[in-house]
Amino acid sequence: MINKKYENLYNKFIEHYKRVHINPWHEINEEQLNDLYDKLINVMDVVDIYSFKYFVDYIIKRLCGESDAHTKFEILSLLPINFRIFGNDILVNYPDNLKNGKLLSINNINIDVIIKELIDTIPYGTVGKKKYELEKSLFNKVKLFGIPSLREYEELVFEVEMPNGKKEKIKFSKNEKYSKEQLFDYDKYRYGNNATYRFVDNCLIYNHSSIQMKFKERIEKAIERLKSEDLSNIDTIIVDIRGNTGGNSALNKILMDFIKENNDKKIICLTDYRVFSGGRYALVDLINLGAITIGEEISTPINCYGNSNWLNVGEYYFSVSECYFNPLLNYSARSKEEFKKEVTKEIIEPYIFHPDILVLEKKEDYIDGIDTILNFAIQYSKQINNKLK
Repeated sequence: MINKKYENLYNKFIEHYKRVHINPWHEINEEQLNDLYDKLINVMDVVDIYSFKYFVDYIIKRLCGESDAHTKFEILSLLPINFRIFGNDILVNYPDNLKNGKLLSINNINIDVIIKELIDTIPYGTVGKKKYELEKSLFNKVKLFGIPSLREYEELVFEVEMPNGKKEKIKFSKNEKYSKEQLFDYDKYRYGNNATYRFVDNCLIYNHSSIQMKFKERIEKAIERLKSEDLSNIDTIIVDIRGNTGGNSALNKILMDFIKENNDKKIICLTDYRVFSGGRYALVDLINLGAITIGEEISTPINCYGNSNWLNVGEYYFSVSECYFNPLLNYSARSKEEFKKEVTKEIIEPYIFHPDILVLEKKEDYIDGIDTILNFAIQYSKQINNKLK
């Protein structure tokens, strides 16, 4: 059964999806969508925002497949906790008094069960995307209270095993409103120290972790400052795009122009599982400039659907992909007609990025506050320089 309010909300989203998406039935057809809808409302009650979030996310996953992670229902209610995932271990990143503790269960339900139910609602084309979305889901109250195992509860009880073996429990009520002081800095969590730089030995390390428009002035000022620096003793520019989930890809040009002006330097690009959307354009630009890529696979196939077209219905926001891009082939389609006429198997065959040197962040390094990937890149730069001397 579905409440009339949420039925209307769903219908507005689907009409928008059919009208806007450049290739709406690339995974399932409309008849299969309707069958899926009927099946779901016969086995679950969609009566609040939590069950609706699960309902829509479950459907969107099957609409999107592996090639569209821009179509989504965006709603976030932060819990004052977040995590990092290393293989099968989920470690607390915040708050500090639980940091490095291992998440065992929620409401006495084994965390493996929770993860399986969350994965059932997450579209992803790479393992990195799955990991990143799982980490975000674990602090999203709306997401957690919507999954089958937790839907009937009024509070969430996280059980954490601390490094000393002691078990701690932390409770979050469905109706509690958390203050800014209780919550973590979400912008810091997402973007880190964007548009900042530092020097280590012979390396310039530049953080390019977001191209959201709100960072435009900061990016411009950072590059202007860099232009006034003495780089005569610098032989390597390390561009750290880790965490860059996109924004306006035109902002990549400011950095790329600076690198072109310093074409006597070697370029290293650091990647991780969060790089997505416009962040992958920075990656492609750097590869085209001769960068050696070091780090992890990213959060998206290089070619995919994108360019979010937003639908606002009251307090709710839906995003639908209205374009298709393959930057490696310099291809873009911005209309249904263009896509249908020009698309080929070569264009849409998923291209999964693999770094030149695969370096995974180590759990032990994370616990000790060591940056595995950056440290490797700095040592790699030294080795290259020694060979050239």
